[in-house]
Amino acid sequence: MSTLGLLTKHSDLVSVERDLVALAWDVSTRAHCFQSNFPVGAALVAVNAAGVSKTFSGCNVENDSFAATICAERNAATTAIAEGFTCFTHVAVVCRKHPGGSPCGLCRQVLRQFGSRDAVLLNICDHDSNVLRATVGELLPAPSGKAEPYCGLHYTERQIVDRVLRQVSLSHVPYSKKARGAVVVAANAEGDRKRYAGTQVDNASYGGTMSAERGAIAAAVSAGYKNILKLAVSGENPIDGECLQVLREFGGLTADVLFVGADKSVVRATLDQLLPDSFGPESL
Repeated sequence: MSTLGLLTKHSDLVSVERDLVALAWDVSTRAHCFQSNFPVGAALVAVNAAGVSKTFSGCNVENDSFAATICAERNAATTAIAEGFTCFTHVAVVCRKHPGGSPCGLCRQVLRQFGSRDAVLLNICDHDSNVLRATVGELLPAPSGKAEPYCGLHYTERQIVDRVLRQVSLSHVPYSKKARGAVVVAANAEGDRKRYAGTQVDNASYGGTMSAERGAIAAAVSAGYKNILKLAVSGENPIDGECLQVLREFGGLTADVLFVGADKSVVRATLDQLLPDSFGPESL
């Protein structure tokens, strides 16, 4: 697994960073994590339209309905946004029992939405409050590979590319206006492989929207094909943090990701490249 950030001693942090680290530790004691017993705390500095800075904090709050659970980072973020502080400059995160766990894909998506690419990320990595120092922009890096023309692909990948683009036309996107398609190649416990497709399905309750990637992965898992080997999706880099997190659950770190362009060209990446130092099942 790739490492996110550079080790920085607590004594080398500036005052505002040390304060954030202390606040993250403190708020983690109030985590409501009766399901996972995995308390997390987050603190951030945000700026409003007038240029005023303010500090916010949050802990993870779990729910019997797992989907209603909110992570510490998003808890702090939504509190800041509700008060009009929509530009994050510094974020500190701590997994109280096991320092070093990094933000999940959903939290990365929110932090990237409201934090500048060079916003400081302080991932507290031990009980001495030393940190792995990174930037918000490093949480969700874009693929760096060159586009491969359709004619140069293996015939099985050409079939996948064609199916992805067919799925785009099946999208239900009255709200997002972002038609997308996805195909996964997955294996079952016996090693048999199959392909499953998904398409973007919007919902008037935006949180109920199903992305193409998650639809394809859910179809595979529901059929007993829980080992995702490859994900192909339309667009240059349309995969959001939530979808990458779902892929992380079933694709490990080495799952191949293909970004399919309108001209049928493909850009390749691995999950580890797109979600470095990721939070996965073993983190719990």
